[in-house]
This record gives sequence, structure tokens and C-alpha cells, in this order.
Amino acid sequence: MIVEKTEDLLLSAKEALVQKKIDKSIKLFSKVIEREPENSVALFSRGTAYFTKNNYQQALHDFTKCIKLKPNNAKLYCSRGNAWLGLKQNESALLDLNKAVELDPYYPTAYFSRSEVFDRMKEKIQSEADRETGERLQKHISRTYLETQGIELPYNL
Repeated sequence: MIVEKTEDLLLSAKEALVQKKIDKSIKLFSKVIEREPENSVALFSRGTAYFTKNNYQQALHDFTKCIKLKPNNAKLYCSRGNAWLGLKQNESALLDLNKAVELDPYYPTAYFSRSEVFDRMKEKIQSEADRETGERLQKHISRTYLETQGIELPYNL
């Protein structure tokens, strides 16, 4: 019997996720996690796969484990906040998304997600403010990337 290396399993799991073979990716990520229970890449990726299947409770479980391993990662709080959104737990989503913004005030996805929470809570002014902030940050990131590629844009875009 040939035993696959953990790195090879992880790579196969990532490939399955990218190819939208979600159930296969979950099985492979689970094998990695059996071997390495604190593998944050496998935990986050499996959480993402569960999220893709609208299995927000399982996604929440994996994202929470990941946060315990990497408590200063804004992306993890944002992902867990989106899982809370999927479960219609607006207050919990807001707490995690506030933490994501606190950890990384230049992370546009956190603002877009928080805008959705505010929208659901009928906080239109805050929702619009976060949407505008997210758009501004996204434009800045895009502009910066294009400039690194030698492409300059007029600043009124």
C-alpha cells in the first residue's frame, strides 16, 4: 500500500477545490487534518469548501479552529463572519467583521461583507459607507497592481 505524502494530499485537495470538485476536496482536506490537526491551510480550505456547499455550520467550525491557530488573521475573521451571515446570525457576523477591519483596515472584502450585515440590520448609512470604502480600497489595490505591471491609469477613474 502506497501512503501519499501529506503535502501531496494537500495539493490534490487544493486542485479539487479549484476544479469545483467540492466533495472530493473535503475528503482530501479531512485526510490532511487527520494527520495534522493544526494544519491551518487545510482547515481554512476545508471551511471554504463547506461554505461553497452552503454548509455554514461546518465552515464556521473550521474557521473557528483556524482562528485559534492564527488569531491575528483578518481573512479568517472575515470568512467566519460570512459563515455567520450564511446562518443569518447578524450580530455574530458583525463582531467578526469588525475584528477583520480592526486587524486589516485595508481589506476590502471585510468592508463589503460588513456592508451586507448593516444592510440586513437596516443600517443603510453604515451599509453604504462600508460599500464605498470597499470600492475605494478595491480600486486602489487594482490601480497599484496595474502600476506594478507598467500600466498607468488616469486618476479620475
